Amino acid sequence: MKNILVATDFSENSHKTLEYAILIAKAYDAKIYLVHTYLPYYVEPGIYADSLLMMESLNEQTKSMYAKFVPFEKEIEAAGIAYETVLELNDVTSGIFDVIEKHEIDLLVIGRTGSGGFLNKLIGSNAAHIIAKSSIPVLAIPQNVENVAIKQVLYATQLEFDESDILAQVFAITSQLKAKVNLVKVEASFEPDIQSDQQFIDQIKGTFIKEDFEISKVKDEHVTDGILKAAKAQGADLIVLAAHHRNFLSQIIDPSKSKQVIIRSPLPVLTFQFKEEL
Repeated sequence: MKNILVATDFSENSHKTLEYAILIAKAYDAKIYLVHTYLPYYVEPGIYADSLLMMESLNEQTKSMYAKFVPFEKEIEAAGIAYETVLELNDVTSGIFDVIEKHEIDLLVIGRTGSGGFLNKLIGSNAAHIIAKSSIPVLAIPQNVENVAIKQVLYATQLEFDESDILAQVFAITSQLKAKVNLVKVEASFEPDIQSDQQFIDQIKGTFIKEDFEISKVKDEHVTDGILKAAKAQGADLIVLAAHHRNFLSQIIDPSKSKQVIIRSPLPVLTFQFKEEL
């Protein structure tokens, strides 16, 4: 991991989001891209403006935005992390994807709530697009996280298909952070149980023989509730989700659902997508 994008709305929660990015950046000696996206307004409604006045207005807004970056830049500098500040004149979704592509970002870190609710702005088609369609992992940080740490990780597994590619990425991260992984399968009524769980358990244990992890199962009517209950019981400080087929993904991040891991979780949630789903 070389490049981490931190999307900020300059809120208090953005500082907590940055702390997580710094934690991971230190482990990888990675560079942080501190990004804010906005669509400028040029003049007050009803006021005629020529091109010069519009340009002056844009310059003032840009200057104001860069000033808001300063406290965050100081945090990164104090941590001794390389960084770059990026101000994108674009909507949130397009701006984030543009920066991801331009700077070859490996991880997106974003606050779940904040001033104006940064992730709340994404809830709906934008949230589904960024989290479900992102080609890179997305780490969503809730507002009231107290201790910034990643030592106990809950990975929500389905044990229905080969998850080796995703698990390899997860173990790469947890190895750098010296964290332990607990793989948990939630047995819910809507989820098909086609393949033998033991087949995939044996495969995982055989593939990742050197990794520190455990595998367990819990029963619940809803995947969301099962994951959150297991995370609390195990003392997890990070939940990892990976989606392979749409019904599982929609149960978790579909904004029409009332019970969602990403929205309800008091813990940071790291989301991966299988390549064939992109």
